[in-house]
Amino acid sequence: MPSTILRDQFRGMGSTVVVEITDGAPGHLMLARDRLAFLEARWSRFRPHSDLSRLNAAQGNPTVVDPATLTLLEAMVHAYTLTDGSFDPTLLTPLVRLGYSASVHDPSLVTELPPGAQHRGFIKGLSVDVNELTAQLPPGTVVDAGGLGKGLAADMVAQLLLDNGVGGAMVAVGGDVRVMGESPDPDGWRVPVDAAFEPEAHVATVVLRAGALGSSGTLRRSWVTADGSSAHHVLDPASGLPLPGGFDSPVHATVLAPTAAEAEMHATMAIVRGAPSALPRLQQDGLAARLVYGTGRAYTNAAWESVAQSDQWE
Repeated sequence: MPSTILRDQFRGMGSTVVVEITDGAPGHLMLARDRLAFLEARWSRFRPHSDLSRLNAAQGNPTVVDPATLTLLEAMVHAYTLTDGSFDPTLLTPLVRLGYSASVHDPSLVTELPPGAQHRGFIKGLSVDVNELTAQLPPGTVVDAGGLGKGLAADMVAQLLLDNGVGGAMVAVGGDVRVMGESPDPDGWRVPVDAAFEPEAHVATVVLRAGALGSSGTLRRSWVTADGSSAHHVLDPASGLPLPGGFDSPVHATVLAPTAAEAEMHATMAIVRGAPSALPRLQQDGLAARLVYGTGRAYTNAAWESVAQSDQWE
């Protein structure tokens, strides 16, 4: 068993962040806080001087960015390719025009779209130069880190903690959780699975020796648009409109994967495609998945049933 278990909880990237470490010190928890703040300052679309905001504003011109931002951009291309476009980070324009322009936690921070920003961009046209630390988007393409940024941040911070001597780490940024190294429980890290309709409730627990859990849903980031209709942040890549959120539609997905970035991209893919298409695809890839519909009914694949300790209707 680990000799010490330390825990911290704070706000970051628009979410609740939880960090647990084994065989570490309070300084490691501060290291995690500092790194999350560093990444948020470079990836937030609400901050005009962030790497992503400057890259979006550059409209086709090379932009110097942090190495971590190059990793994020390459992860965006990977996510788009791996999900056949179901995860598309270039839908910032319709998201802003639907009314999600200001930060939920600081309304004074507002996303500014550059002139010429397209409804949907082309992330595979991204060009990076790792030697010069520059990135270049096709003119008209604008990107949003979104949930992928949270998952990747969880991955990066967990690895940073292990590199700096902790025995093990669990880093949760909102619904994206990465675990590495020695766990408090001999069987592994016990990670709760959030309920779709009750943010503080849990419907299952998964035990991970290593790997990640990612979630995506249509219920947490929702608002009323200027014309009185309801909207949320998970958009249909084909139309740029919010995915349907009725009884016959998926509203929440949870996926287990080797990294939190991968888990997040696949969870979004599951929401976009729905259970009949997504669950067999994820099973084929060896990824456990749970998908909840508006009726409250949860659908899972065989991989999920082998790892979840309990499950139920929402």
